[in-house]
Amino acid sequence: MAIRRTLGLFTALLVVAACAAPGASPTPTRLASPTAAAPTSAPPTATARNATAAPTATSAPALTAVPLPTAVPSVALTLPPPNPACERDQLVLKNPGRITLSTDIPAFEPWWGGDASEQYPNEPADGSAWSEGEFSAEPYSMEGFEGATAYAIAQAMGFAPDEVDWIANVNFDQAFAPGEKPFDFHMAQIAITPERAEAVDFSDPYFDSNQSLLAMTPNDITGATTIAELKDFRLGAQRNTTSFALIEDVIVPNVEEMVYPTNTAAREALVNGQIDGLIVDLSTAFFMRDGQIDDFDTPEPEATIVGQFGPPAAPDFVGAVLELDSPLTECVNHAIATIKANGTHQALLDQWINTGEDIPFLQ
Repeated sequence: MAIRRTLGLFTALLVVAACAAPGASPTPTRLASPTAAAPTSAPPTATARNATAAPTATSAPALTAVPLPTAVPSVALTLPPPNPACERDQLVLKNPGRITLSTDIPAFEPWWGGDASEQYPNEPADGSAWSEGEFSAEPYSMEGFEGATAYAIAQAMGFAPDEVDWIANVNFDQAFAPGEKPFDFHMAQIAITPERAEAVDFSDPYFDSNQSLLAMTPNDITGATTIAELKDFRLGAQRNTTSFALIEDVIVPNVEEMVYPTNTAAREALVNGQIDGLIVDLSTAFFMRDGQIDDFDTPEPEATIVGQFGPPAAPDFVGAVLELDSPLTECVNHAIATIKANGTHQALLDQWINTGEDIPFLQ
């Protein structure tokens, strides 16, 4: 990756409860971005036909197939009982004997890690779809929160790293559009919404986060402390996202909002002064601020996270995407429950996402 400045910046803030598993390679340099400290509500119920309760931690057994961190959580919960329908030889897969995963291209920290220009042990000999992506991370690296979580889920379903294949999604909207999917499941920070759940299955949530407001520091919007104060500023977000929905439904600005095809285009519009503020989830805001916008030659950041949105805005609950009525949904949920109960999920959050930095709420 082109920008790897984050350890020095966040050393005093990052709270790491994880250590490398026996035999693992050293912990990679990564951007650690905090989860929202917002009050949260229960996960959405739009996917009730697939939902199962997912516990969130107890002591973790040693992991051998995937070099993931382990942790000893403070709250003991119970591992889900075995599910005969989720035994490896019972799974209905796109490619029998292998599991096919997907994410967007390019892929970014802190969700994905590694360097797309490098060759990883489990990567095809001729490289992956991400190999030529400018500034892209590499899913085959098994790094980053979603990258490591994907491999942990696959492992819980019975698959070793060399039995995982990756395919790229070039259009964010396409992952949750109606129709047959080429993947077994897809992970790309996709929020679970009732509308999307009409076209695809969602797993139980593996992450939740509030939306936030990112602005360039020399802008009057950085002084805002309430939602009402944002109404007269030019705001933008990526199309078909919960970020854009928040502008329309919660902020309801007096100035026409701007919509962009990607977060990259939206970020460029912010830097170029075409909008005053960009709405993105909080973890993405940290990466944009510290890994993409900061001027490394000045002591002050060029961008500011003005605040995050609590009620009346609901947090995003992020789940894996599967084909509608997929026979795998129940088994992905079982795997997510397993990695939450054994402590792996929390360890990955602590390694890749959580910091101690407090972001104020816009009331």
